[in-house]
Amino acid sequence: MIIRDYVIKEVIRTFAGVFTVLFLIILSTQLLRSLSAVAEGKIALDFLFTLIFLKNIESLVLIIPLTLFFSILLALSRLYKDSEMVALSACGIGPGSLLKSISIIIFSFIFLEIGLSMVLAPWASNKMQHAEESFKAEADIELITPGQFNVADNGLRVLYTEEMPAPSKLKNVFLHVDNGDTSSVMASDQANIVTDNRQGARYIVFQNGNRYDGSPGALDYRYIRFKDYGVLLEGKALANIVLDRSSVPTIELFHSDKLNYIAELQWRISQVMMMIILAIIAVPLSKSAPRQGRYAKMAIAILLYILYSNLLVVAMNWVRKGTVDPLIGSWWVHVIFFILFLVLFFRQMGWLRGLKKNTHNVLHCPKEFDELVER
Repeated sequence: MIIRDYVIKEVIRTFAGVFTVLFLIILSTQLLRSLSAVAEGKIALDFLFTLIFLKNIESLVLIIPLTLFFSILLALSRLYKDSEMVALSACGIGPGSLLKSISIIIFSFIFLEIGLSMVLAPWASNKMQHAEESFKAEADIELITPGQFNVADNGLRVLYTEEMPAPSKLKNVFLHVDNGDTSSVMASDQANIVTDNRQGARYIVFQNGNRYDGSPGALDYRYIRFKDYGVLLEGKALANIVLDRSSVPTIELFHSDKLNYIAELQWRISQVMMMIILAIIAVPLSKSAPRQGRYAKMAIAILLYILYSNLLVVAMNWVRKGTVDPLIGSWWVHVIFFILFLVLFFRQMGWLRGLKKNTHNVLHCPKEFDELVER
């Protein structure tokens, strides 16, 4: 009991340190990307901190398995480095006992990872997509600045208004639209921004104005006088938003036979399975000689994580494209790494020594020496 609590305490302490470092790296990266998106006009400034919070929830799905893997590896490696494992082995505490202690930690983190991958991450992705689409739908209105040329749709449309007495009213306004070979110009003394309640689309309605159509440099321009003329704004209708598969609730994925949804469901389940398998792999992988140091196996651990995660991405893409049957899906990746764990664990327990010849003759001494020992 005391040894088990000691091992768990060491792992949790290491977990806190590793998690803090990884989380700060992810947080700083998300902050820079979000500030760049605000500067480019892709998201609203008042949504910045909410966006960072939601993105970090998504990141936790990947951070937790990696952090648990590294923390178990580093904590147990320290025990080997300080020769504490030698003392524990003398007391009858072997790899099997360590695996039982680690299993308690894994069991505690399973519920956290399931909640993140199955519930919180899809919810965060859903909130982000709705917020981004809402901003796009209102972008043409929010970004209109009186007295300046407002460029939209990658420069294909230029809107100018002298003043905005109200958020939905424009005065002395004109709009230039580049149609490729031709261009159109609408101008009027006033215009209103109107929302279609059925579809959520927004229009700018010019009143008592003129429209000019033609090709630049040509003389065949067409002139139209109108009373009311509506132009659809760039933003998308919120009613027509198609959610990404990462934003779909997990319960809906269970009841779908679409390959995209099946691949997404297997991806979410795979995050939990990867956390479990990597955590148990860390137990035999952490074994090292005292001179090797605490970080001797970190390079191997990083390579294993990269290989594991990349194989899962490949497997998910195969399922999504129909290359692999969904029954096989990404499960073969977990089988490979579980077999790797069994090989490492059996080797550490000494159960594979029978497969080798003359394993009892550690120093490769001649047979005559064995006879002397027997006498």
